[in-house]
Amino acid sequence: MYDDNMFQRTIIHSLLYARRRKFDKIACSNNFDSECYETLANIINSIKFDDQRLERRLEQTERNMNLILDGTFKNFTNDDLESIKKINEYLQIKKEQFADFKKGRLDILSSIKEGLSSTYDTNRRLIRQLDLDDDILISRYNAYVDFQYYVENPLAKITLRVWENQLTNPNVYQRGHKFKFLVHAIRTNAENALKNAKSYPIISTSLITDEFQGTYQKSKFGFVYQPSVENVMLISNSDCYANHLPFTSSYIEAEFFSLTSTPLGPNKYFQYNDYDACKTMHIEEIEMNSIKNQKGSMEDVIESDTYNEIVLFNNADTNPIAVFLLETEKTSDFSVTTAEELSIKLNLPLIKI
Repeated sequence: MYDDNMFQRTIIHSLLYARRRKFDKIACSNNFDSECYETLANIINSIKFDDQRLERRLEQTERNMNLILDGTFKNFTNDDLESIKKINEYLQIKKEQFADFKKGRLDILSSIKEGLSSTYDTNRRLIRQLDLDDDILISRYNAYVDFQYYVENPLAKITLRVWENQLTNPNVYQRGHKFKFLVHAIRTNAENALKNAKSYPIISTSLITDEFQGTYQKSKFGFVYQPSVENVMLISNSDCYANHLPFTSSYIEAEFFSLTSTPLGPNKYFQYNDYDACKTMHIEEIEMNSIKNQKGSMEDVIESDTYNEIVLFNNADTNPIAVFLLETEKTSDFSVTTAEELSIKLNLPLIKI
């Protein structure tokens, strides 16, 4: 569902329709004054081109490719490298397109200003400029869809294969040995944990290893998950404040809209606040950053940096593959008994770390 581009296109058209209603009231009034340009420009700019999440996603994707091509991160075949070179070529085309879209918006604002100084057919000229901006925004959306299909997802298929290969199989894990698990920390009882496992459209997980066990709110137990290109939505070195938000009206408010605002169904969409998050971040980078944080005093680290966040789309195939339990001096009896209860009820292996 979260790749349902037809639904997202409906959101775009809803935003354009709401904007046009405001624009038409002025453009068709035949009562233009010195304040008209600023008002019309504000209406045009209500759907912004300064989309920081999108810009950073493009930058991060390019950076992740370069870390492979320059040999910083290994575990990639020659076929992988050839594929990544082709993906990179397509990304450069997309970056140029997005730059052209920005220039197009500036040209439209300039044309509106010139149109207001004309005495000939001003109304038609203004509406024409809005039509052009509508076309640019739809083209920009289509370019983002192309970026997802021809750049981000193909690269993710390569990078997430490394994730899958490096994560530890719960069925062969031996206590005291090195490990890497993708875990969803739990802070509730078993009954609520079982309900929540399928009641939300997304699942927030973290990578823990034998060198780093930072979890959400320092939880000591939870579920283990397996990532794949079909369910990984976002990867971040810290808490990216991912959330599934309900539509408060028939469309997302334009001022909060980003092309990265992904539909999750008929009444929810996915949003996040960390500009450095993307779908193709390397597992090694997450590990290095997490270890760097843990080497200092964890009491001095801000809460969002005490764990990383990998957001999974909670589709039919996104199910726990094990239950984990961090056994330390601070592990409560509640954590132990709840972890054991979840393991028994779901018939999943209980991994004691």
